[in-house]
Amino acid sequence: MEAAALYVRFKDNLATIIGALNSKLEVRSMPYNVSIPLEVDLLADILRLHGLDFKSETAGAARLEDFTRWFEQNENVVMDTLQRVLEEKRAYMKTAGGVVLQKEMLIRRLEYFNETAHTLEVMMRQQQLNSPKHFKYPFLLNQ
Repeated sequence: MEAAALYVRFKDNLATIIGALNSKLEVRSMPYNVSIPLEVDLLADILRLHGLDFKSETAGAARLEDFTRWFEQNENVVMDTLQRVLEEKRAYMKTAGGVVLQKEMLIRRLEYFNETAHTLEVMMRQQQLNSPKHFKYPFLLNQ
């Protein structure tokens, strides 16, 4: 998906993820309690470079809820900052793994939230349709 489309869908993606995590959807076997806080922190690092300071001491999906509340209070400034970063072609940032383009780092974060929202949306739709549970290793059933 194009970066501009990811930018436009960001707010909706946050709402979809929060909604799914607060629903009866079974996600305990999925890595979201670990990956979501990491992605929120990486996004916050980018925003911090531009003077926006999100901090949260919560763990798991609660960090995303904290971020969403903070985002709603600062939506215009955050979205303007995201847009500026996407337009900047030469801004770098230091990470634990080296130096990367801020734009690339941001696009990866936006892609993560988009893919996570899509996956959770599909899972919720399957649950609403009472789809049968799928086995992880269907080839073992034939033995």
